[in-house]
Amino acid sequence: MSSIRTYTEMGKAKTSSMHRSMYFRRTRLFKKVVVALLFFVTFAGSVFAEEKRIVIVKSSESPFFQAAAEGVKKEIRKGNVEPVFIEYDLSAEFPDKKQINKIRELNPDLIVTIGSRSTAFLSKHVRNIPIVFSAVLNPISSGFAGSMRSSGSNLTGASLDIPITTQLEKFKLIVPGMKKVGVICTHDSEPVVQEAKRVCREIGLDLVSTVISSEKEIPEAIEKLGQKVDGLWAVADTVVFTPQSTQYLLLYTLRQGIPFQGPFTSFVKAGALFTLAWNDKDVGRQAGELAVKVLAGENPKYIPITTPRMIYLILNLRTAEQINLDIPPHIVSVAKEVYK
Repeated sequence: MSSIRTYTEMGKAKTSSMHRSMYFRRTRLFKKVVVALLFFVTFAGSVFAEEKRIVIVKSSESPFFQAAAEGVKKEIRKGNVEPVFIEYDLSAEFPDKKQINKIRELNPDLIVTIGSRSTAFLSKHVRNIPIVFSAVLNPISSGFAGSMRSSGSNLTGASLDIPITTQLEKFKLIVPGMKKVGVICTHDSEPVVQEAKRVCREIGLDLVSTVISSEKEIPEAIEKLGQKVDGLWAVADTVVFTPQSTQYLLLYTLRQGIPFQGPFTSFVKAGALFTLAWNDKDVGRQAGELAVKVLAGENPKYIPITTPRMIYLILNLRTAEQINLDIPPHIVSVAKEVYK
């Protein structure tokens, strides 16, 4: 009986060992199959990604536009497409119908414009190819889009328009005693100012505007405003801000002790109190994200236009000292650039 039990136990042990061996073999086989499937999916995704021809048209070869273009390409490469990029630079030649015909002959799936000049040119002449713009100020007042929610055409994009609420709330935070803020504009930029007036009413400010038609009117306009306001806000306008008028405005606000929010970092370097700046590459990445949506089949007409999501404070403490404005340390500490 004892020998029978021994053989029985040995048989059970052998059977158990065989089961374990089969289990481990199946487990290893399953792992190999999973790895093979993952490899196939990854490999197939790259092999069978659809080729898309994308024409990038830059307004110039400036480092800013180049950074935006790199951001666009980086995001598109992340999508499930095989992009073929063809780049044009409009600064080297005056754009005409020959340029348009060249682009049409390429039969692109998408056109990406960098800057207002290239966007104005392409959006005017191309209606049957999707367009995504980047690095454009005031797309609505420039006539590129009907609204930020819907362009109403074959176009969408990433604007440089830092939300007005963000700008004016920051102005109020830096100059807490400010009650009235002034702005000089033209008829082209007046729609932006009307929106700013609405924002000012909501946050407890009074916006006083002066409309001009020529830079020659700047001295009289700022002297009248200077008597009424506690700060000067700026809306980007090429008529208001020429090299000569910009110098005059900077000198006047410094002498009169008026805090001036400049439209760009270069203004702060020259003496404006502060500005809010965007990240060049990230604006390009935003346009690239929109481009991926368009290449996937979405209609650009219904894709909202974006505003900068990475916003930096640029401060000039020399100017603050000159106009007798004390800026709290916690505000200075969050500034990306500080001029002392």
